Amino acid sequence: MIEHLSATTITPKHIPGPKDEVEIISKSLDNPIDQTNLRELLDTNSTVTLIVSDITRPCPTSKIVPVVVNRLLSLGVRKENIYIIFATGIHRRHTVGEWIKLLGVDIFNNFRVLDHDCRDFNSLSYLGKTSRGTPISINSLALNSDLKIAIANVDPHYFAGYSGGGKSILPGIASYESIKENHKMMLLPGAELGRIDGNPVRMDIEEAASMADLNFIVNVVLSESKEILGCFSGHFIKAHREAVKMFNELYGVEIGRKYDIVVASPGGYPKDINLYQAHKALEVAFKCVRPGGVIILLAECKEGIGENKTEEIIYSNMGPEDVINFIKEKFDLGYHKAYAIARIATKSEIVIVSNNIKESKLYKKANNVETAIKYGFELVGSGDVLILPYASSIIPKDLI
Repeated sequence: MIEHLSATTITPKHIPGPKDEVEIISKSLDNPIDQTNLRELLDTNSTVTLIVSDITRPCPTSKIVPVVVNRLLSLGVRKENIYIIFATGIHRRHTVGEWIKLLGVDIFNNFRVLDHDCRDFNSLSYLGKTSRGTPISINSLALNSDLKIAIANVDPHYFAGYSGGGKSILPGIASYESIKENHKMMLLPGAELGRIDGNPVRMDIEEAASMADLNFIVNVVLSESKEILGCFSGHFIKAHREAVKMFNELYGVEIGRKYDIVVASPGGYPKDINLYQAHKALEVAFKCVRPGGVIILLAECKEGIGENKTEEIIYSNMGPEDVINFIKEKFDLGYHKAYAIARIATKSEIVIVSNNIKESKLYKKANNVETAIKYGFELVGSGDVLILPYASSIIPKDLI
């Protein structure tokens, strides 16, 4: 059915792949934004922690880390003084195979690698509270390093505005309580997709990163095939904003109007590894669908819902309004994702095409796209259809 469907399809503009990704990273390290050059930040006794993204993120860590490590070694940093911490936040731990996939065999075999554990109080150090009252406890190994380098990619984020920057600290290597209190601000005005200025979650994140003395970031903007198009190193706010600027220039799209039906895909693995991650495409689709319209999410969700507390709420017997009221009273991590989905479900019908999740009172489930589209037309009649094949990686700039 979808081949013959009369619909508007909007994708990111065609972006030629880079000629030399190593050169892009190296030039960025040579010219840090609003930060001292690495050579001046280090000496032969310096300890360095690389804070890298976990398996749920598309960041090509295996391409970036070797360049950064070679730069550190060339500046005299001893191999035994370089640590790599995966910024797992509240996500699950990795398998050894995933570590190797994310870092490459050589890096994995030659450097100390570990997952952050937000619930291991013995591995955390308390720094105080932000001006918004968030208690900040950070991974002690990273905190006590002479230099912290956060490596991440920049994508839209549904309540922090964008990924990257200080998010490697909070939620990346923060305590459960720190993450919970920060994420609770998603209920406040201004915490939304594509917004940085006036976003309480982002401002809280950056205050925490400053408290943790995040020295240096390496943030990249990617093509849909996960090639590095741009790399921005240096100050964790200034370099991040330049990465956001490039992202918006490449992936900002004009939608023009709201549609009756929006068919959205996150853009493939790992963005649809579970519903917890694939939900981000729902947020973009929600910006593009009319009130009372239908969002059809195409997501494999090979790991199901992806978070126990999210699953608890989604598979409860509560409808959208009940979920919202419950979570406002009893906010917790994991619940926050169910809240976001319920908020959309109060204004739009959601249909998820996946064989790896069960139906919920928050959404309908379909086993194939044809069934989902047929159901959508039953609800709205012969309406306008918008297809977003890479919904997690675009910004509908005229509707934000």
